[in-house]
Amino acid sequence: MSRLPRGFGRFLPPWLKLNNELSQKIAVFDAMTIEREELDRDISLLRKQQADTEDRLAEDLAEDEFQSILSGQQVMEQSYTDLENICKQQIGCIVDKLVAKYERIVYLDSDLRKLKQSIENGVAAANAQVTAAASM
Repeated sequence: MSRLPRGFGRFLPPWLKLNNELSQKIAVFDAMTIEREELDRDISLLRKQQADTEDRLAEDLAEDEFQSILSGQQVMEQSYTDLENICKQQIGCIVDKLVAKYERIVYLDSDLRKLKQSIENGVAAANAQVTAAASM
């Protein structure tokens, strides 16, 4: 099995009896897979929020510069500093959330790979036991 789909337990041969440990591992794998999908959705939403925020900030900056030019005022260095602080605050908050989600994904993917291997080994062992018992 190269890739375990969610609901892995349904794809096992019906005659194969799973022990509690293997059944629990499959349930944990399913739950972790669902969490992984939720993290992917969260990241998509955060990326959209980041893009929208960046667009809004760019529009605000352009509008401020345009209004300054219309009124004959020079764009002052202070307004750029203020804008930089606003960007760091608003975009930084989103980036911090993204970092946390990506960090969780890294650890979750590692755990999923280990659990997948453990389940595959458990299924192979269960199949071997059934085959050995049938040949006696």
